[in-house]
Amino acid sequence: MADQVRWWDMRPAQGRQAKAYTCPICHRVVLAMTPNTLLFPEGDHERRRHAHTACVVAQRKAGTMLTRAEWERAQRPAKSAGRPWWRRLFG
Repeated sequence: MADQVRWWDMRPAQGRQAKAYTCPICHRVVLAMTPNTLLFPEGDHERRRHAHTACVVAQRKAGTMLTRAEWERAQRPAKSAGRPWWRRLFG
C-alpha cells in the first residue's frame, strides 16, 4: 500500500456481492464471491481493503505485515541480560 502502516487487523472474508476488488498487495483483481482476507490498516475500519489470502500469507512470512500484538512486542525495549528484577531487589 502507498502509505506506511505500522500494524494491521485482519480477518478472513468472502464477498457476498457480485463485486470485484483490487488487491492492495499485488494490484490484481480479487474475484467476486471468493475467499479472501479483509485488512484494516491500524484498525481503521474506514480504510478496509480486500486482499488475496495468498498475498497476505506471503507478506506475513516476509515479516512486512505485522499484527498489532507483533508490532507492540517489537516496540518494547530489549530486556537486560542481567539478573531478574526481583533478584536484584532482594540480592
